[in-house]
Amino acid sequence: MRKQFLIIYFLSIAFSLKAQQEWKLCVQMWTFHKSSFLEALDKIKQLDFQYIEAYPGQKVGEGFNGPFSYNLSQTERKKLRRLLKEKGIKILAYGVVDKGYYTKNDLEKYFAFCRDMQIPLMTAEPEWEDLDWFNELSEKYKVKVGIHCHPKPSSHYWHPDSILKAMQNRKNIVAWPDVAHWARNGVNTVEGLEKMEGKLWGMHFKDIVRFDDVKANDTLFGKGVANLPAVLKELKRQNFKGVISLEYEANEDNNMDDMWKNIEFYKSEMRKLELL
Repeated sequence: MRKQFLIIYFLSIAFSLKAQQEWKLCVQMWTFHKSSFLEALDKIKQLDFQYIEAYPGQKVGEGFNGPFSYNLSQTERKKLRRLLKEKGIKILAYGVVDKGYYTKNDLEKYFAFCRDMQIPLMTAEPEWEDLDWFNELSEKYKVKVGIHCHPKPSSHYWHPDSILKAMQNRKNIVAWPDVAHWARNGVNTVEGLEKMEGKLWGMHFKDIVRFDDVKANDTLFGKGVANLPAVLKELKRQNFKGVISLEYEANEDNNMDDMWKNIEFYKSEMRKLELL
């Protein structure tokens, strides 16, 4: 009996360690959009993260011309890759690339930039007529496309069903929803995740103050209506293997203390699920 108990116990530990390895936790750099990319990297190191999701438009910082985008020269890209390696930080995703950023003339440049910067996935909200184009460029450059969802009515993908439709028959397009935006759109976050089972590559993880209100403000994790504990529980049930990208859009000028609280909330919930 004791032997059986020990086997079960060690198997549970192994599962927990496996989940920790397969759930990659990163920070969406929009959290620090008031800072330059280089300044934000210092904050990432303070928070003890090794993964980030970069976004187009963030000023890189001193010694670089322009934002973190395809306009960076090959010399600047090489310098950034070296700097990231020195800091022990990897970029897991890049976005959100939507109609506010890409055009018919430059979309391919975004994919080439991601490949050059060794970024495996682009989070995006393509126009409906551009989905096949995104899928083809994803194949060409070996950069996955994760469909994101902003609040309605500006986003085509505000409802989980529209994300599923976008992925249909497009093998290079996967799901990367924002659970807080789902809540803003009046979508039950757990029900949304249930629809995404087997198709999730990552998500934006944050909380908001009111349900079904597209203008609802962000709040500390666990203090709002996105039902984040249930979100993590559902991910465990699905045996999720992907990226959880923390994003926080409150107190933008001085948010480090809040980010520490958000991280502790996440760790506390993971401990409850015996995943940490």
